[in-house]
Amino acid sequence: MRRALTAALTAVALTACGAGTTSGGADGTLTLATPAPNSLFTFNEVLADRLGFFADEGLRVKIAPVADNVPIAGLVQGRKADIGLVAASDALTAGLRTPDLRVPYDERTGGNGFLVGLVVPERSAVRTVADLKGRNIGLASPDQDRAYLTAALKKAGLSIGDVETTTVGPGSAAVARTLESGRIAAYAGTLTDFSAFDDAGLPVRDITPSGLEELPVGGYVVRARTLENSDVPVRFFRALARGTYAGLQRPKVAEAAARQAAPEEWAEPEKARGLLAALSRTLTPYDGRTFGEIRPARWSNAQNLLLLESDVLDEPVDLTAFLATNVLQQINAFDRAATLARADAWLTENTPAQQGSTP
Repeated sequence: MRRALTAALTAVALTACGAGTTSGGADGTLTLATPAPNSLFTFNEVLADRLGFFADEGLRVKIAPVADNVPIAGLVQGRKADIGLVAASDALTAGLRTPDLRVPYDERTGGNGFLVGLVVPERSAVRTVADLKGRNIGLASPDQDRAYLTAALKKAGLSIGDVETTTVGPGSAAVARTLESGRIAAYAGTLTDFSAFDDAGLPVRDITPSGLEELPVGGYVVRARTLENSDVPVRFFRALARGTYAGLQRPKVAEAAARQAAPEEWAEPEKARGLLAALSRTLTPYDGRTFGEIRPARWSNAQNLLLLESDVLDEPVDLTAFLATNVLQQINAFDRAATLARADAWLTENTPAQQGSTP
């Protein structure tokens, strides 16, 4: 399951966007740039599509899979995509480069500890972050992962200056060997990277300290003009919120849709089911009800790390303009009972015997 999941999350280079520019949804078609299409990581997007919530909003959503090294925010700004799912650091650096982008929907309001972390080999003598003082830490990327490492070190009373860092890139067999050899004592990255280590035969242990939930994982970016002049983005996010709500309230529906979208991820059903449950928790709204809520204080925390402690940003982004918090009520204006009724009906029609039992 992990090998299949890693393959899905390191998607091929962008192909669906094509050479031209998008219509901004004027023709009812939206292009969504995402690094993990049709996978467990984006099961809410899968549900919004397969349960017909996008169609209810009069939308046809074209998925554009994007490789790790493709700047999704740049695709949105350049009108190669209408909406893009990006990491918080990528969003903020893009917001600094241009005033043309907005973040109207925060994706992982349930927390980031499961998706982002700091790991060591399972047999390592390093037990806590404090043990890393003076050691070399490998980074999957030089911005978000460095910022996350900075926050983790701060929790242990250390600073980024107390360690050495080397950007070794996304998780792979080669990086696993570097970690196992001791040339890097720990590695800051994401679950995708850690799964690659598992595939390479190197089990790892998470030593991330608690209390980092105040940092956002990322969100969806759109062009400012599209958001200001059209209700298409709001309709997209309302459908996405419905898919998220259905998945959280009806885990059997989430599993059935995820199995349809990526059956290769379900070779080990119990592991896949556990991953789905953990990912569901990261999508849980702060108040249990309001999907996509953006809390500026969390984004300010991330910006401060990138700006003041990680040297990723040269100057602050104007968060009051960049974070579009004024469309939240419209996004969440959907019929909860009707959404669940649709999910239940869909499950009745889409439970083939070969899927096996569901929880």
